[in-house]
Parts: sequence; C-alpha cells; structure tokens
Amino acid sequence: MHTAHGSHPPLELHNLAFLPPLPGLSLHVAKGECVALLGIGTGHEDLIRLTDVLAGHMPSYGGQIRVGGEDVTHRPTGQRRLATLGAHAPLFPHLTLAENILFPLRAAGQVSTAECERRTLETLSLVGLDGRSALKAARLTPEQAVRGQLARALVMRPECLVLNAPFSTLDHAATTRMLALLEKLQRAIGLSLLLLTRDRTEALMTGDRIGILENGVLLQLATPPDLLSRPEHEQVAIAFGEANVLTGKVLYAEDDMAELRLPTGETVEAMAAPGLAEQDLANICISPDRLSVMFPRQVTTQPEEPDMLLCTLVSARHVGTAIHMRFRMRDGGELIAHRPPVHTLRDLEPGRVALLAWQTANATAFPMDQKTG
Repeated sequence: MHTAHGSHPPLELHNLAFLPPLPGLSLHVAKGECVALLGIGTGHEDLIRLTDVLAGHMPSYGGQIRVGGEDVTHRPTGQRRLATLGAHAPLFPHLTLAENILFPLRAAGQVSTAECERRTLETLSLVGLDGRSALKAARLTPEQAVRGQLARALVMRPECLVLNAPFSTLDHAATTRMLALLEKLQRAIGLSLLLLTRDRTEALMTGDRIGILENGVLLQLATPPDLLSRPEHEQVAIAFGEANVLTGKVLYAEDDMAELRLPTGETVEAMAAPGLAEQDLANICISPDRLSVMFPRQVTTQPEEPDMLLCTLVSARHVGTAIHMRFRMRDGGELIAHRPPVHTLRDLEPGRVALLAWQTANATAFPMDQKTG
C-alpha cells in the first residue's frame, strides 16, 4: 500500500512548541515503528493539542514538523501526508462505510474514480471489513466503526498515522483485537504510528518506544525495558513502572550506585540518579514485580541479611497470572509486591512476617528536590 520514500523518517518533530510556554517536543518515528506517548499528570489538554497541531487544525508556536523529509509545518490539513484516528474524528453516520472512506479521496480530487473504488475495497479488506461497504456508519458496532475510521485514514496512504486515544469507545476484547490489527499492519505494509494515550497498558502493547509526557513535557523516550530498569525521573518510575516509593538518606553515592538508610534503620542499595549526593534525602523507586518476598519459618524481629526489609503481610490477592501482596513496614509505610502464583491464599494469611529485598540494579534513588522539564 505504501510507496518507499528514501531514508527519511516518516515523521520528525523538531522542537515543536504545541503548548506554550512549555519547551518544544523533539522525536522521530521510523518506518514501521510505533512511538507511544503516554500522557501523565493533571493536565488533559496536551494530547488533544498535539493532535490538532500535527493535523493542521491549530498552529504551532514554533519548531518544525517534517514528514518523509519534507517540512509540512505550515501546510493545510489534508496536505501533510499524515492521518489522525480517534474519537475526535468519527465516521459520518448518514453515509455508508464506503462513502466515508471515499470522502477524503474525493475531497483531494487527485485520484480517478476507478482508483478510488479499488483503494476502498483494498483498504476495507485490510482492516477486516469485507462485505460491509454498503452499511450505514450508524449501524456499525463500536469496533467496526473504529476499523472504518482506520480504513478512512489508510486510504490516503499516509506516511504516518497519529492515534489519539483511538480505542476509548471499545471494551477490552475489542481493544485487544485492534492492537493486534495495528501490529499486523506494521509488519504487512510498514505502517508507522504515533500513539497518544493515557493508558499504560495500551502504550506497552503498542509502543516500540514509549515517551512519558507529563503535562506536555517529554520526560523520557526509550524502549519499555529501559524505562522500567533505568527511569530518568521519579515520575517515570511511578507512572510507568508503578513503583513503590521509599524515603531514605544517602550514606554514600559512588559512580552510579548509592547506599541509603531508611527511617526504620535498615540500609538498602539502589542505582543513583544524576545529581544524587551524600547526605541527600532521596526517594527510592522500586517496581512491585522487582521485589523478592521471603517468608521466614521462624518469627524474627530483625532481618536475617543486610538489604532486607522486615514487613508484615496485610493482604494478598490472586489476579490471574500474579499475586498482588501488600505489606506494612515497621514505620507504617506500605509496599506492594507482584509475585508469581506459587502460593495459595491459605499460605498468605494477613499478619505473616516477611522479608523483602531487591537487586541493586532494580531500584533507583532520586534526589527529593529533583525538578522536571
């Protein structure tokens, strides 16, 4: 479906100022890649505003949008070789599915009638809507409607598809099928995607690289494993890694490692974020699935080994592929651990004493006064 266009990335953003007075956004989307921007924070205008600026519905405040190597920053909507998909662009309910898909082709006026019909049938087949071209859009199921929106976007042969919370109208099963379809299209036609979402699972299931966008500011853009193992900001660790946060005082920080003392008196180790220094107060972030849990046979009042935390089990719940355990520390603070379901709930009665630990590389200590942006 797509023609090759040299070696330029399908989409490049260079210091794109879309939400003043915030700093500009810079990233690129490679051919066949999905970059997911996960919006976090209290603001809800950033993803909508970015979509409108990329589509040409609103002007930027500076920077550049390049598509296939060409500057399209000031081109009108429909002439940028970008397409958008989401609740902001529903199908026309009074038109048939085929008429909806034909609409942008006819508006462009650059394709013959025969080619319009050929593309329509091809694209409907591509998104799994064969035989439904004559249905009015109002009669489509929510999933069929989203597939129809996707077909309408793809029929224009965009260099990159921008998706803004595209599956907000779908249930879990339909969303899973749509994510699988997008992955199939990436492989089959080299579809390039920029996904804008506030759903962590959606970003994980789709993004080859994920950017954490806090109220319009890009904190970090990396692969999911890198975001989990080496977050550059505390907000990234919490929002993306669902991290527990402990407070400690830095006893020493050398190279990229630190030893810290907790308010309960235990000492632990973690990777040191940039700027961490001795005597600093720090927030130690550790994801629930990186915590090791041990239940000693005998009740103890002190950890058996250094770098272990003495805790009490508050609750345990099976959630299918894991057990979510909640522990209370000696100072009253709580930790969440996700462990494989090797225990029965009978073995996990509230009140059991447990020892929690982690590998140094799986925790990161951030200065408490770390600023973003």
